[in-house]
Amino acid sequence: MDNEKGERNSTIKIKLNGREQTFSEETAIHDWQSATKETSAASSEETAEEDFEWVLPNVEKNEVPEYKIINATNDDIRNLPVKTWKKNIKPGFRGLFLSVFLAIAVGLIIGLIIFKTVIQTEDSHVALKETATPPVVEKETKKEMYSLTLPDITIPVLQGGQYSTEEAAVSAGENLSEFGVGKTVIEIEGKYYLFIGVSGDLSTAKSWVSKLKDQGLEEVWAKEISISGNTIELASKEEGDRLKSEINMFPKLAEESTNGYIKGVVSEEVLVESEKAIIGTFNEGLAKNLHSDLETAQKHLKNFQASESARNELLQAQQALLDFVKIYYGKSN
Repeated sequence: MDNEKGERNSTIKIKLNGREQTFSEETAIHDWQSATKETSAASSEETAEEDFEWVLPNVEKNEVPEYKIINATNDDIRNLPVKTWKKNIKPGFRGLFLSVFLAIAVGLIIGLIIFKTVIQTEDSHVALKETATPPVVEKETKKEMYSLTLPDITIPVLQGGQYSTEEAAVSAGENLSEFGVGKTVIEIEGKYYLFIGVSGDLSTAKSWVSKLKDQGLEEVWAKEISISGNTIELASKEEGDRLKSEINMFPKLAEESTNGYIKGVVSEEVLVESEKAIIGTFNEGLAKNLHSDLETAQKHLKNFQASESARNELLQAQQALLDFVKIYYGKSN
């Protein structure tokens, strides 16, 4: 019995991980199996907490390279059209790309504003120039005009009658067609005079009157009319000098025209002189008409000289000279 008690009172020593653990027999153990499990779990936890050393294998890890950000920008570009491109642009080029894009956009806007401003300015200058052009042209035209005072002339004429109305004078002239003479009606001091011929000398005009009376024309007289020259405007002094030279040829052409009726011949010398003097053209109305009448008379006298029997050429020459007298007198009154 004693031995059994001695065995029961003996102390049980337990070593865990080299350390002694006391064991008390007085501990009430009802379930040896459960107790054993709890003791094992506790021992495992303590051992794990106190003495278990974790040894991890040496695994080489690839170091992540360090990148440095160049030209970093904090601009928020989420709302820009390039948002969808962000994933494809490298971080280092993103700021540079945005800077270039914004610079181009601002440059285009400024350029457009300057272009519109320049165009509007040029249009306004053109409008001002066009408005100012007409007065300048008018001033230049006035400066180019040349004033010419026509010379005073005295003309021997054949008068066919004096009438109170122009219609009566014209009708009387038509009745003289059978004598092969010209006709023109000029109003002088309220009366209408019918002139049927012109000459360069009064005595030659009287000789022609005698011949017409011998042919049966009784109502005809030789007389002189004086015409005072007036002022006209020409393009240049050269035109003025040329017109005066042509007017000086009028008495010679009239004299040769009368000689053609009386003698049946005209002077070759006078025709050559008139051909040299009556040249060119005139743009001014009065000068153009005077030149045209003298040129016509000269050509018909030349044609008469070539044939010596073409009486109609003398009539056309006389009619042109009578028209010259009417225009010249009309300008002076």
